[in-house]
Amino acid sequence: MATYLTHTELNQIIQTLLPHYNILAPGYENKGGRFAGTDNLTYLSVTQASDIVWQEKSHFSPKEAVTPITQTLFHFNGDELRESKIEARPTLIFLRACDINALKRLDHMYLNNGNNEDIYYRRLRQQLKLVLIECAQSFENCFCVSMNSNTTDNYDAAVRFDANGVAFMAKDPELQSYLNNTGKEIEFTPQFVQSNPTKVRTPDQVCNDPNLIRQILHKHPVWSEYDSRCIGCGRCTTSCPTCSCYNMFDVAYDENHKVGERRRQQASCMTNGFADMAGGHSFRDKTGERLRYRALHKVNDYKARQGHDHMCVGCGRCDDRCPHYISFTNIINRMTDIVEQHLNDEVEHAFSTHQKIEVTHV
Repeated sequence: MATYLTHTELNQIIQTLLPHYNILAPGYENKGGRFAGTDNLTYLSVTQASDIVWQEKSHFSPKEAVTPITQTLFHFNGDELRESKIEARPTLIFLRACDINALKRLDHMYLNNGNNEDIYYRRLRQQLKLVLIECAQSFENCFCVSMNSNTTDNYDAAVRFDANGVAFMAKDPELQSYLNNTGKEIEFTPQFVQSNPTKVRTPDQVCNDPNLIRQILHKHPVWSEYDSRCIGCGRCTTSCPTCSCYNMFDVAYDENHKVGERRRQQASCMTNGFADMAGGHSFRDKTGERLRYRALHKVNDYKARQGHDHMCVGCGRCDDRCPHYISFTNIINRMTDIVEQHLNDEVEHAFSTHQKIEVTHV
């Protein structure tokens, strides 16, 4: 069973929750948008129902709840270290199915990859309670169905907003306790997007060998087209819910250089200097090479290593945010077409020369 709450009743619930939870949801940041004079739809702490923007897809993902843009890890004073503090209240976060699936990818990278947990990620992740925002219809540029990230059962509560209020279904007993004796009891099961206007085919749908996929695509001239088109601004990575690269640096206080803090800060593989090494050597100087690295990571290399999911969840924010209108969905489909054509050419060549080859088509 679920509860239907009017806006007034939802506000009352939010006010009851606020002493116990930090509530994060999509909301408008005044004049912070993509173009001059427009608002930015990002994740903000909310204090009332009207703060929550549910009719649109957020421009940025909710990943900052667990991977802040800048995060102090610990403070140092000579030989002494003191771990940084975090918000005492747990966080109640409203997010969509693709972003919940993206969180699963981050969990793997920070908690399972290398069999070594990142304690700074873990302590923020343990604070989260997930509220699924129902996504019954696709937004522009979404391709979550193609990436199998359109559905999830990993949530503590689910909501369906409409013009008059919200249907609220709590799986978590603690959250359910806040709904008791409030609103009207109804039947509600969240629905999920079943089809997107935008569709992609990933390379593993035509070839089951990720090493061969990488070999075919690594030296392909298609990437040189993006050397001039892509300006390496990193907007695709800042909006992406699964990008997790960061830099680490120490900040010494002016008063005493032995006192300061260690911070990590979100970084982007698309920006100049990301792959610089000591001695002046740099990998991937050209933006096309960086885009190749990112694309292969999202739809080939991560799955090859992790086993079952692609890193990309098909939220489409990279397409939404690119100032040069580079479509990542087109890139994925082009990658797949290139791999498929290469394999077909191999087969044709084998038949024409009567050679015996191992066909690697799926």
